[in-house]
Amino acid sequence: MDEITTVKNSVKYAEWFSMVEACQNSGLSVRTWCQENSIGYKTYYYRLRKLREKVLDHQKSELVPEIQPLPVIQEQHTITSPITIRAEGISVDIPQGTDENTIAAILKAVKTAW
Repeated sequence: MDEITTVKNSVKYAEWFSMVEACQNSGLSVRTWCQENSIGYKTYYYRLRKLREKVLDHQKSELVPEIQPLPVIQEQHTITSPITIRAEGISVDIPQGTDENTIAAILKAVKTAW
C-alpha cells in the first residue's frame, strides 16, 4: 500500500471512530442519531464493522508469537563398563551407578559362596 493510501485510510478511520464515539456518547439510539446526523443506518454499521475488523487485525498481528530458536544441548554419553568380580568360578557384573547397599549385598553373597 502506498503512502498516500495509508494516510487516506488513517484519516477515514479516524473520522469513522469519531462518528461512532459521538453516536455512543449521545444517549440516543443509533437509528435516531443517524437520522439527526444525516448518516445512513446501514452506513453507520458498515463503518463500525470495518473499525472492529481493523482492531481485530491489529490484535492478531500482535498475538503472533515470535519464534525463537532453542539451543541444542549435546548430551554426552559415556560408555562405561560394568565392574566385574570373579572368584572361584563365580563372575558378577555390577553396572556403573549401582547403589552402595546393593553392592554390599552382592559382595556378602559372593563371600558366603566361597
